[in-house]
Amino acid sequence: MLDQSQVERLEAEAVNSAKTRQPLYAARKKIFPKRASGRFRQFKWLVMAITLGIYYLTPWLRWDRGPFA
Repeated sequence: MLDQSQVERLEAEAVNSAKTRQPLYAARKKIFPKRASGRFRQFKWLVMAITLGIYYLTPWLRWDRGPFA
């Protein structure tokens, strides 16, 4: 049987202690929206306004769907 005096105890220093720990990821870079302008941006807004107008106004329009509708 092993005798307790034969086991040698070594003092170990933690390699990942809080003093030496580095962050795992870089800090996030914030993204801010930027105002866009120009001919194509205005065209996009015009097309969007027309198509949304059609989408919201079409259900209110009534037309004759024929005698069997």
